Amino acid sequence: ANAICFLIIDHQPNNPRRLQINSLAMPPAISKDSLEVHSFDLGVGVEGSTRTGNNSATTTKAPGNKKGGLKSYTKADVASHNTKEDAWIIVKGQVLDVSKWIPSHPGGEQTILRFAGMDATDELRAFHDDWVLETKLPHFVIGTVCDAPDTSELVQDFRKLGAEFDKLGYFHVSPWFYVRKVLTVLCIFATSLGLLFKSESFVAHMVSAVLLGLFWQQFAFVGHDCGHMSARTHARDHIDVPKLGALVTFFNGISVAWWKATHNVHHAVPNTVDCDPDIAHLPVFALSKLMFGSLFNKYHGRVMPFDWPARNIFVPYQHFWYYPIMCVARFNLYIQSVLFLLASNDGHGGRTKLDMAAFLGFCSWLSLLVSCIPTWGERVAFVVLSHAVAGVLNVQITLSHFSRPIFDSPTKVNDANKYGGDFYSRNVISSLDVACPTYLDWFHGGLQFQTLHHLYPRLGREHLRKTEPLIASLCKKHSLPYTQKSFIDCNIEVFETMKGTALQSRTCSTWSTWH
Repeated sequence: ANAICFLIIDHQPNNPRRLQINSLAMPPAISKDSLEVHSFDLGVGVEGSTRTGNNSATTTKAPGNKKGGLKSYTKADVASHNTKEDAWIIVKGQVLDVSKWIPSHPGGEQTILRFAGMDATDELRAFHDDWVLETKLPHFVIGTVCDAPDTSELVQDFRKLGAEFDKLGYFHVSPWFYVRKVLTVLCIFATSLGLLFKSESFVAHMVSAVLLGLFWQQFAFVGHDCGHMSARTHARDHIDVPKLGALVTFFNGISVAWWKATHNVHHAVPNTVDCDPDIAHLPVFALSKLMFGSLFNKYHGRVMPFDWPARNIFVPYQHFWYYPIMCVARFNLYIQSVLFLLASNDGHGGRTKLDMAAFLGFCSWLSLLVSCIPTWGERVAFVVLSHAVAGVLNVQITLSHFSRPIFDSPTKVNDANKYGGDFYSRNVISSLDVACPTYLDWFHGGLQFQTLHHLYPRLGREHLRKTEPLIASLCKKHSLPYTQKSFIDCNIEVFETMKGTALQSRTCSTWSTWH
């Protein structure tokens, strides 16, 4: 039998091409009862293919070109078109000129710019439905690549698994899943308001603050799913991201337009030292000695200096600063939202006006809420406690990546190793999963399956637990360092990683050597 680590071909007379999950290869932390066993059809190709007949074969739909024959280009030709004004990308062996589309890209300019002159097949596949790619991309095709390398077995396997997830409907969810989630979140909010307005007790008001922080954390999970288009019941479901995002901003206070602009880049180039905005926290945090210099950050478009406060106040003691800063990090997110909404920003001009109105609405209702508290001391305590509880989300987000390897600038490595390698390898290497029982899934909001989420960001949250063992086994097959630890152990690992970098910063005498 032809074995693919977690999959075995079961040559049955009535179904000679059936694949089944090999339960013996499942990670020990996952029980067999928690996994649904599915039969996979080997005839299904990679995501983006057009199935025919009974799914026993596939044909790939190639984008057309109204002008007739397509010109042939080398990878070096494409690589020379790597600026905002002149941006080409490669998708499925075809060359696309996306220069005019960049300012209008709903996911922001930076996501595309990071791959200008490069192959972006898997990046586009991760963020878009097949029907979007098949209807939108043909308009930009200008040629084909004549010297494209063979696709590695690793990439083929991950693409094939993604196609199976698509076939099984895992990129969509039951509508009742989010009906329950939203009703639960609104009940938390209503209970918080009830305790605040119906009681004069200080304890009741502090419990209200805790529930408000919990509401912000849980509502952020729902907004996160909608932003990734993973909360749909069907591929053609239309999620009005600007309007839904404005609703999330109104209740949560963090601009969804800003979040999408940064988060899409983070997913595309996670933990790349000068490209990923989610690890760009100088002068407060430095996660690698690669940051011990005045590093030019490509997302922010400016130098992030390793200055006096970084060298003397924050970074040498960052492991002690970590949790206190997480408690107040939400205030920084408000500031980042305002700066983004006021700036000329990343292809989101239309939606930011609505987001700005929603942000002002948030500030209004929160101010009104706090003003109802009788004393200033209690008001301060309410605001600080609610934001500290919501800060748990900041810990959950940073746990996923802070202790993972940091990739050097793409300008310093060869093409094969840019951003940490191919899309799948870089996202496995840069992610840390949290092992938790099923009854705590609500608390982590899907972020505990960070590796799976990064590999297939459109995968519905309700399908994450039953598909996670497949990723673990496929990583084992290809010797990728899939890592899963308890929530406590993840915290310890992040603390030790930050401590190690902090100690390095104390002994580094020539900061520019790391630039």
